[in-house]
Parts: sequence; structure tokens; C-alpha cells
Amino acid sequence: MLKKILKITGIVLLFLIVALFAIPYFFKDAIKAKVLEAINKNVDATVTFNDADLSLFRSFPQANVNLDKLVVLNKAPFAGDTLVSFGEVSLDMSIKQLFKGKDEPINIDAIQSKDGLINIIFNKDGLGNFDIALKNAKKKDDGQSNPLALKIKEYKIENFRFHYTDEKSKIKMKIDSLYHSGNGDFTSSKLDLVTTSAARVSLDMDKINYMNKVPLTLNATIAIDMDQKKYAFKQNKALINKLPLEFDGYIQMLEKGQQYDLTFNTPSSDFRNFLGLIPSAYSGSLENVKTEGKFTVKGFAKGIYSDSSVPKFNIAIASNDASFQYPNLPKAVKHIVIDTKIVNDTGLMNDTYVNLDKLSFAIDQDVFNAKANIKNVVENPLVNAELNGTINLANLSKAYPIKLKKPLSGILKADVKTRFDMQSVEKS
Repeated sequence: MLKKILKITGIVLLFLIVALFAIPYFFKDAIKAKVLEAINKNVDATVTFNDADLSLFRSFPQANVNLDKLVVLNKAPFAGDTLVSFGEVSLDMSIKQLFKGKDEPINIDAIQSKDGLINIIFNKDGLGNFDIALKNAKKKDDGQSNPLALKIKEYKIENFRFHYTDEKSKIKMKIDSLYHSGNGDFTSSKLDLVTTSAARVSLDMDKINYMNKVPLTLNATIAIDMDQKKYAFKQNKALINKLPLEFDGYIQMLEKGQQYDLTFNTPSSDFRNFLGLIPSAYSGSLENVKTEGKFTVKGFAKGIYSDSSVPKFNIAIASNDASFQYPNLPKAVKHIVIDTKIVNDTGLMNDTYVNLDKLSFAIDQDVFNAKANIKNVVENPLVNAELNGTINLANLSKAYPIKLKKPLSGILKADVKTRFDMQSVEKS
């Protein structure tokens, strides 16, 4: 009797294993057709992918659909530009989804993707290349089922690149080495999305580089209201290079723009936070650096971001009588004072101004002071600055880990007042 049971069990297991291998071949073409139907039904772009593979082993007990080298190419006026490309897209769903009829939607539970590119472009006329949804798709779809339904519980992207170009405002942003994951119940209109993110960010504005591959991380729980299109920060922690920040408030999608109501600040006031802003290639290891004093960043952004406006914002950066000394260097930088504000009171980007009310530090007996004001930041920056003090250049490498081919020497004395605009500097 036992032998008979074992024999039957073995036959059943063998049948299941054979079925797990065989079923993908029967449903592969159907899944591929569903994916193509869903894409072509909704977008005005050229979409291609090399192949669609179905596996019952990769995410067992769920079925897994893998799309290889998916690419979305724009049509006019961005003809030929790559909007999106994915080296690999993986979709998880319950096995019962494979047995649905032609007109029944397939529910997707999880999405993973690797080696992707998202390339957003605004041309000089303000048109964006991402608006590829068919204008009449919504009308055609009324009362009809969608061949793919997203009821996602988790998603993950690995090694992505995000490029943003605004030709009109001359802004270029690149996010490379982007790793991001999230999980939440997207079947609900209200959910808490738990996310982790890591990336490197570069930013250029009007040919001036402001960030060069600065590492960013963000672990955040975001409360999402689908009906209101509102995203509120709950528990979160961000690192800009090594500067910690925490956020509060929300972002809400509007018909024409986004509503921002955000505040942020450094959760601690250690002066080490300031050194954390400096790229590691220039700051060296901060592990054993001795610091004294405080450094804080706090601010807010409130208002509507649209084609004609930005949120009003105020960012305050401050430190008073701080100091630092590297463990293998003989001298310290002392009496550091920083008082800087970046402000926009009107919601017009060109009205943004920067006030460096005070920057001062001392190395031994040498004291250096500076203050500056920058206005008209978008159209033609106007700079008003004052520099005063003395620096023994030989002491710089004794207080800060500067890597130079030749050692610095000499005494720098400054007593300068200057006013200029950037267009005049570029023409000279």
C-alpha cells in the first residue's frame, strides 16, 4: 500500500514538474499579445521589445513574465529620441491570471526592472517628450476593460539612469546608479508606500555645474491618496552626500502643475554635517575628524510649480564659531561662521536671490571674511561681493587634505569690493 502511495505521489510530482516546464510555452504568445495590446492601446510612440519569456519557477508560486530590452521611442516633435529603455522588465502575477480569457484583464502584483533609462526633455517651446498618451484613449476605453491591470504590491528598479533636460531654462540634471524599491497596497485608494532609494546626482544650470555625481539616499514612508493625487512624507531620512535631512509636508498633483507644502531640516546640528556636503574626493575621510560647533540647514517650499511659477522658498544655512581638524594634519580651521540664505518671495524663478551675509574662518592668526549677494539668478546673475583678510597659502594644505602636484606658498591678502553681472564676464 505504501509503495502504491509513493508511486502515485511520484507520478503527481512528475506531472507537476512537467507542467511547470510546459505551461510557459502554451501561454507565452498570449502574454506577449496582451502586453503589446496594452501598450499600443495607450501610447503614441514606437514601442519595441526583443522577447517575452514566461516562467513558473523564477517567482514560484507566482508566474513571472520577463520582457527583454524594452524601448520607447518618441514621435514628432521629438522623433528618434529615446524616452524610456529597460534592459529587462520582470512582471509577477498569480498563475490563475494565465487562464483568463481574451477580454479579461491580467492583474500584475510586482514589477522589477534593471539597467534602465528615463530621458525627459522639454524643448524651447516648453513641450515635453513624455506626453505620449493617446489623446482619445480615455474616450475609447470607457466601458472597456484594460488588458493589463496594475494591482502592484511591490516594485524595484536597479541601476537606472534618469536624464532631465529643459532647453528653455538651460537646466540639465542627471541621476545615475539609481536603485529604488517600494512596497504598498496599490489596490487601495489610500496607502502607505515604504521606499528606499540611492543614486548619484549631477546638476547644471546655464552651463554652471552645481552638483557633480553627489550621492543621495532616501528611506521614506509616503502616505498616498490616489483620489486627491496627494503624497505626504511620514517617517523619512535623507542623506545628501553625508548631510542628513528630514522632510515634512506633502506634494499634490494639480491639473496644471504641482502644489508643494514642504519643510525640511537637519535632524542634528553637528558641524560634521557641513563637511558631509563636500564631495569625498575633496574632503577625504571624515571618520576621525575632530569638529566643534553647530551647522544647520532648514527651510521650506510652499506654493505651485507650473510653467509660470515656482513655490516660494527659504533655505537658511548657518554655523557659528565652529572648527575642524583632520587627524593627520597639524593645523585646525577655527572660528568658522556661515550665515547664508537662498530665498524666493514671489514665486517667480528670476526673483530668487542668495544672501551670503557672512563667511569667515581662521587658520592660526590668519583671518578671512567674505559676504556676497546674488540677484537676477536666471536671466543674468548680478553679483555684489566683499572679500577681506589674509591667508598663508602654505597653511591650507596643513589644515585641509588638498591634493596638489606642487605645494602652495605665499601670502594672499585681500581687501576687495566688486559688482558685476555674469553676461559681462562671459563676454570679456
